[in-house]
Amino acid sequence: MRREAGLRYAALTDTGKREQNEDAYFAGRMNGHYLFAVADGLGGHACGEVASRMAIEILAEAADRELMESEPAELLGNAFQRINAAILAYNRNKGLNAGTTLSATVVGESGRCWIGTVGDSRTHIVTPASVWHTRDQTYVQGLVEAGTISPTEAMLHPQKNVLTQALGLSARVRIGLDERDLAGGVLLISSDGLHDYVPEGVIREIVLENDPDTACRRLIGAARDAASTDNTTVIVARA
Repeated sequence: MRREAGLRYAALTDTGKREQNEDAYFAGRMNGHYLFAVADGLGGHACGEVASRMAIEILAEAADRELMESEPAELLGNAFQRINAAILAYNRNKGLNAGTTLSATVVGESGRCWIGTVGDSRTHIVTPASVWHTRDQTYVQGLVEAGTISPTEAMLHPQKNVLTQALGLSARVRIGLDERDLAGGVLLISSDGLHDYVPEGVIREIVLENDPDTACRRLIGAARDAASTDNTTVIVARA
């Protein structure tokens, strides 16, 4: 666990039942802000671990160069487009179809959060009263929003991992951009190995009742207990 200028944060990743870990993450402070991000290379696609690592590296490089000069939302939008183009070019050169999700959050000193998401990795803000999280770009999320199935049914749906957006697979990508306030809440970013298997109420309880390091270990344990078959990565940050 690390503590920098008032924020305590920790990160943990677990291969789970997969042969290799295709998740990548970043958690750190740069240019007066915090940057937290989780990328999940697409299972079944060639070199998913390369795509997720590229996403994190390009994002961190962009933040290091531009965060002092650009608005955080603009930085995220530009970085996501750059990541998409870089992975797409890699695929064309190699004859591959590598892809990745990415959820990234820039946190300012005031606790203001700027969030960018492609795919189904999630950024959450957890408070004693509620859990807010980014919108999954998935087929099943469309069913939930249409009222066809409930969020609980979505966790058991056989097509829950079918993405409608991912980085590196198409020249055009739709980026979900959000702006929230972290004051009084806890930030959690996770790959779908956690939130596709562990109920929201359990996640909320773990995050609120533990320091970031313990919360990360307990979240990974909860994913294992829920028979998660995927890689699982979590970042927890709180004041």
